[in-house]
Amino acid sequence: MTDIKKDFESFAEDSSPAGSSFVLNKINSTLQAELPSPWKVAGKLGIAHTVATSLTLASCSQFGVTLFNTGHDLMHSFMNISETFCHSLCGAYYLAATFLLARMILNREEWLVLLKNRTLSIASLALVSLGVFSSLSHEVTWESALLWFFGAALGAELMTVRKQALKRLLHDI
Repeated sequence: MTDIKKDFESFAEDSSPAGSSFVLNKINSTLQAELPSPWKVAGKLGIAHTVATSLTLASCSQFGVTLFNTGHDLMHSFMNISETFCHSLCGAYYLAATFLLARMILNREEWLVLLKNRTLSIASLALVSLGVFSSLSHEVTWESALLWFFGAALGAELMTVRKQALKRLLHDI
């Protein structure tokens, strides 16, 4: 009986309004406390991007920027299709690797925070990477940058799509 009395006293002392808004505010504050910080998720995404960049630049040079000078890499294979597709495929490969790796290292809650800010994450990673490439290489032109950005955004977007949505998309085609 004393527990009920203590609960009632604490409820009566609470200055928040009673009713559904009170309950919803309590639920919202509890959920916000349990969600991971967007800064933590951004940090993990940055780590995934650094590792994926290393792996990607080891196998495919982006605008002439490469970690190892191996001679024949994926860029040469993509160039056999066409220069236009090469820029788009290199961009898609580059950011798809980042988001694939991020999907592996982020837990479910962190992944949901990333998906909530998906457009911002994709655009910022693509633009920062493009800026670094343009500062390191003289081969970045407006056209190649636009094609690379389009491919990067598409590749990252495909890595963040749920399996059911992708199956529906492929089924409709």
